[in-house]
This record gives sequence, structure tokens and C-alpha cells, in this order.
Amino acid sequence: MATDAHSEGEAISQQQSLGEVSPEEPRRRRRIPAPVLFVGGTGRSGTHVVARLVAKNRHYSLIPVECRFHTDEDGFPGLLAGRVTKEQFVRRLRGYWWKGFQTDRFRGLHKVVPRERFDRAVETFDERFDSDPEGACRQLFFDLLQDVRRKARATSTPGIVEQSTDNVAQAAMLLRLFPEARFIHVVRDGRDSSASRVSQRRWLVYPRTRRQGLEWWEQRLRRVDAGARDIPEEKLFELELGELLVGGRACRLQMRRLARFIGVRNRKRMMRFMRARMSPQTANEERWREGLSERRQDQLDRTYREILDRMEADGVRSAPLLRQAYERPDQREAPARVA
Repeated sequence: MATDAHSEGEAISQQQSLGEVSPEEPRRRRRIPAPVLFVGGTGRSGTHVVARLVAKNRHYSLIPVECRFHTDEDGFPGLLAGRVTKEQFVRRLRGYWWKGFQTDRFRGLHKVVPRERFDRAVETFDERFDSDPEGACRQLFFDLLQDVRRKARATSTPGIVEQSTDNVAQAAMLLRLFPEARFIHVVRDGRDSSASRVSQRRWLVYPRTRRQGLEWWEQRLRRVDAGARDIPEEKLFELELGELLVGGRACRLQMRRLARFIGVRNRKRMMRFMRARMSPQTANEERWREGLSERRQDQLDRTYREILDRMEADGVRSAPLLRQAYERPDQREAPARVA
């Protein structure tokens, strides 16, 4: 039964959450893995590869698609705020979030959740929502995703790694539903992120130009920053993608901090994945320069510096990481901040 599976999931989550480091305890006390690990960012910032990285151990199971029903405005946020009806939400869940066409292929929950399990979870949600909206939303999340990709050698229910872009932006709402969750905010040089977004959209819809791409990126980052401010410091890790791409002492230190944050002691598989799959080439670093004259590169670079100046003046949390990344093209010595 879906309800039984959820009850078991809640019990495990409650037990695991007891191992969280309290504000009074020593900060370096070893953590246990989190029941839910949300990875988010602006989009085109490296969230997917970081989600794959942190799931390279027996303690976590990656959901290999962006589920989105819990972060889209017409998902949990709109539903719990009263802007979306239960019927509208369920229709969207059975439609676009189950199997929807995006960019160039079909995406959605149909790739990982068996149809029978999906239908049973939606039915349980429908029955419970009117009397307990937040409880129904929490149960739906676990009924759909918990143990859906259980690892063969796992001896206990692994934590869920979910990689929807807006996870950090919607942190306030998600923490009401999942107080035991932790968050990883992935940032990347805005010139590369925005160039990737413009290319992804094939210059057909906004953002269509490189300058519009930087506008899009700044707006997105500020929205994510607003969400990050709602996350308790011990539950947030801010990571600049470039530091994981070139190896060396700073990279190893970064990986040690990341592993400690997610509660993983043995990070050998994470290190192997990073060395094999993560490099400046695979991440397309400096892609923003492609196809541009030196004059146009200088113009975009100046615009980007102005954006960094504004964000620093406004106290955007991740602005120091982005500034450090901008100013160290060769040495990459600045560590990600464990908030």
C-alpha cells in the first residue's frame, strides 16, 4: 500500500533527522546522510552533474529526471498557496509532469516511476489532500520517489537526491514539507550559464541574445538567492562548479567538505566520477566566447562585471563565490562556502 510505504518513509526520515547537527553541537561532528537532498541553481549551472556526483555512494539514490511537480509555480507552491486547485494540480501531474515534451524530447516521471505505483500515489493524494494539504503533498513525494531506484547493495532506505532547478528558490515551502532536507546551491560563471541557456533555446525564445542571457541569469540568481536566505545555515552548501573541474588540493578540499555536508564518509566513488566525468572540457568552460569577436567579448565581460558589482552591493549570498571564480581563471583556490 502507498500509505504503508509512506509511513515507513516518514519513520526513517524522523530517525535520520535525529542525527542532524544541532546549533549547540560542534560544527565538525560527523553527520549522517539526509533523507532528502535537494540540488538546485539558476539552470545550466551544473545542477545535474553535481546531483550525479553526490549520489555516487550507497547512501543516496538519484532521481535522474527533474520531477518539478514540487517546485513549479503550478505545483506544490501554487497548490498550497491556493492559486491552483487540487483538480488542476492532478491534471498537470497526470499530464506534463508524467510525460511532457520539453526542448527536444519527452521528459517526466514516466521514465522512473512504474505506472501502477504512480496511479496509486495520486489516488492516495487525492483522498488525503482536502483534510491535510501539506501532509498529502509530503506523502505524494515519498510515495512516488522513495526507493524507486534502490541500489542493490543498500542495507537501508537511501536518501533521495532530487535535481529540479528551482529547489533552492522554493526552499521556504519545501522546508515546511521536508524539515529534514538539506540543500546544495550550485553556481557557475554567469557568462557560461547564460550562453548555454541561449544555445539551448536555439535563439527562438527569450533569452535570444547573449545580453538577454545575462539578464535572464541575473534574474534567476536573485530569485534563488531569496530562497537560499530561508534555509538554515547548517542545511545549505553553496558550491561553485569550476572548483571541481581542475583537480589539485583545492578540489580535494572541496570534495571533503561536500562529503561531510551530505554525511558520506567514503568518497572514493565520488572522486572517481569527478575525475572521469567532470573537467573544464566536459563543462564547456569559456563557451561564452565562442562565435564572438574580441570587441563583443569585451562588451559582455564588462556587462558581467557590472552585474557582479550590483549583486555584491545588494548582498547576494553567492556573489563572493562568483567574484572569486571570475578573478582566478588559472589557480581556482577559493573554497565553496559551507553556509
